[in-house]
Amino acid sequence: MRVPRTVPRAAGTWKEFWSVVEQPSVLVGHFAPDLDCITAIWLLKRFANAEGAELQFVPSGQTLGGFPADSNPSVIHVDTGGGRFDHHQRSSTELCAAELVRRAFIPNDTAIKKIVYHVCQIDNARQTSSDPSCLNVTALIAGYNQIYPDSPAEVVAAMLPNLDAWYRYEQCQAQALQAFAQRIEFDTPWGMGIAVESETGGSSTMAYSYGAVLYAYRDARGWMGIAAQSRSAVDLSRVYAELCVIDAGADWYLHPNRRLLLCGTAKSPPRSPSRLSLVELVAVIENQR
Repeated sequence: MRVPRTVPRAAGTWKEFWSVVEQPSVLVGHFAPDLDCITAIWLLKRFANAEGAELQFVPSGQTLGGFPADSNPSVIHVDTGGGRFDHHQRSSTELCAAELVRRAFIPNDTAIKKIVYHVCQIDNARQTSSDPSCLNVTALIAGYNQIYPDSPAEVVAAMLPNLDAWYRYEQCQAQALQAFAQRIEFDTPWGMGIAVESETGGSSTMAYSYGAVLYAYRDARGWMGIAAQSRSAVDLSRVYAELCVIDAGADWYLHPNRRLLLCGTAKSPPRSPSRLSLVELVAVIENQR
């Protein structure tokens, strides 16, 4: 491709520099792009008006056409070239290319901040998988680089939806944390119970880490459930029997392990949702004492 002409960077903030063009025309990363490089590109494409930018790749440390990084506002280098979005000239282990992009364009998004934190930890060799045989995001990227050794753009294209999914997951986790702050704590025959009402149903893991043995939830669709810690002595048979009476017709399902009681999941949407509120469900559980 023809390298766009060099335009000297004017004084001012990076956002002012970026606004010289409505849409950057080229994003430049390095060959065999890693998690940091791909995440930085993803942030620019999804959150910094660069969705339509062409992708180009150079040997690590180099720049497109040999021009200085950041000399042209329409050509943005990430994780290479020593420019604004390359952390290699800095000594901090808290920095990576994705973090530099995040600070410049998406500083207040909690989900993005959490994703980029993990990217920085991995990029600075401060976080690894506890089980080397377990597939993780870096192994996934390594696999794509093996499949497309001569086409780094294909690697990026394959990974962008994965980062979209990661972002959605972290958004749900942030929502769950907010909902957890409004939790209902109650007593059960087996120990403390926690109930949460939220858009996605909250997080049983969060409840268990807080000391609960049993977790009840209701989501935005009215789907409900009760789950107990796997090693607990909880038996929800009596709760199920009572629900079959007071919530007759609802599609309550008791798992064979008797520690999981559900009325509607993504795997099995209910034909007849429960008519109970979360508070009413908690009352049924409390009645087992």
